[in-house]
Amino acid sequence: MARIGTWPAVQVTVSREQALAELLRSAPRAFRMAADLLRDRAEAEDVVQEALARVCRDFESVRDPQAWFFRVVVNLCMRVQRRRRWRAIFWTSDIDSAPGPDERAAHRELLAAVDGLPAMQRTAIVLRYAQELSVAEIAQLLGVGEGTVKTHLSRGLARLRKRMGA
Repeated sequence: MARIGTWPAVQVTVSREQALAELLRSAPRAFRMAADLLRDRAEAEDVVQEALARVCRDFESVRDPQAWFFRVVVNLCMRVQRRRRWRAIFWTSDIDSAPGPDERAAHRELLAAVDGLPAMQRTAIVLRYAQELSVAEIAQLLGVGEGTVKTHLSRGLARLRKRMGA
């Protein structure tokens, strides 16, 4: 049984099939939300599909599947937006429209600033923001504790802000 909503002092429980059917009925709304956030239909479809897959996979451990579904959609949209931002900084593509001279100069300046960081800070920044690894994954790759990774990320970002004047 899953909880699909609450009313003061009343809790409604339904079967898994009913809860999943309710989720599928809310998928068009989730798609519209993702499309508005991403401005790209294909990416919005991928986000909604991934969110539905995650809800189905983790259904038994989720208390409110519908609320969790929409939260996953938003989180995945934010991930796509971060990926776009960092790809624009680290990689240029002939497919995308060519950046203007000011944008290219800003990218070169940021890359130079990242290159000027101490090795551990640079590595942590690139793994976290360009490769989108979690702090735990970075810690495991580097063989250090998560607190150490967080310290390197914090200090590296502070140096970048100072150097870039932000």
